[in-house]
Amino acid sequence: MTMRRLRLVLVAVPVVAVALWAAHTAVLAYTFAAGTKATATVESCDGGTTVGGRQGFRSCRGTWRTEGGETGEGGIYNLGAREGSGATVPVRIGPLGPYANGWERTWIGSAVSLGYILVALIAYIAVLRWRKVFHREKLAESIGGDATALIVAESEVRRSDGSPHVLVRRLDGPPAGYRRLDLPGRTERRDELAGPGRTVFQSVLGADERPLLFLEHRSDRKLNPETVLLDPSGAPTVLVRRVGDREFRLLDPAGAELGSARPPGRARVLALEVRDAGGKRVAAAVGRRGTWLLRTEADAPEPLRDAALVLALVQHRAAY
Repeated sequence: MTMRRLRLVLVAVPVVAVALWAAHTAVLAYTFAAGTKATATVESCDGGTTVGGRQGFRSCRGTWRTEGGETGEGGIYNLGAREGSGATVPVRIGPLGPYANGWERTWIGSAVSLGYILVALIAYIAVLRWRKVFHREKLAESIGGDATALIVAESEVRRSDGSPHVLVRRLDGPPAGYRRLDLPGRTERRDELAGPGRTVFQSVLGADERPLLFLEHRSDRKLNPETVLLDPSGAPTVLVRRVGDREFRLLDPAGAELGSARPPGRARVLALEVRDAGGKRVAAAVGRRGTWLLRTEADAPEPLRDAALVLALVQHRAAY
């Protein structure tokens, strides 16, 4: 069985279980509310059962006659412990057969069944959550153990040994020599941005506090956010454009595809893989304890290296 089919099965099982419970409960409700009234005579019962502290029979058979004079024979359900062989009881006949005692006795079994289903669903969700956390922690461990890894916070980036790598500072406006880049194809966001859209400029400074690049963050209420990377002269070099939940396109100033970024595999974990236009992975990042750990391959092109760093930085921004 492929992983895709396994996921479909794991999703389908709880859905089917809830659907069957709901359908069964609905049929019982219909039976007790609008089922055909009849009088049944119990002929035999097998096995005992206890539901919610109430004793009854696991299986009983008998005959019945409706108020209209029609007769039948077969299983009779929902009988109490005192309604064994020879008892005459009023029943309602529905799609599942004749049921005695109404909801007064049946609701307990339905509630217990629902409880089992809910426990199973909670366990199922916990397993899925554990898988995501395990995958993320495993990725974080592999990145954190790399001497070249970077620890990306909102306003600074440090090396794995704790030494400073770059600083991030907000600017009051566009940098000197700023040239605006507008590329077609910006998509609408599915979730609405809280607050008005705006443009924010930041500078990324080296250890000597000289600007290495500038960032232009654009967020609009109805559009996916995007960030333009500008070189120290103010010229655009890369556009990082969100196209979905943790999915990004990386474009050059002419609109050509440089690469993309998205969570690894199909799991929507707090992690990103950056790949070039040919599909080769050039960087990986994972969120951990309020920061992002970033590892970039040694042969990654400089535009993608910068884009990977910016992708980790923008994860701290509410618009993303």
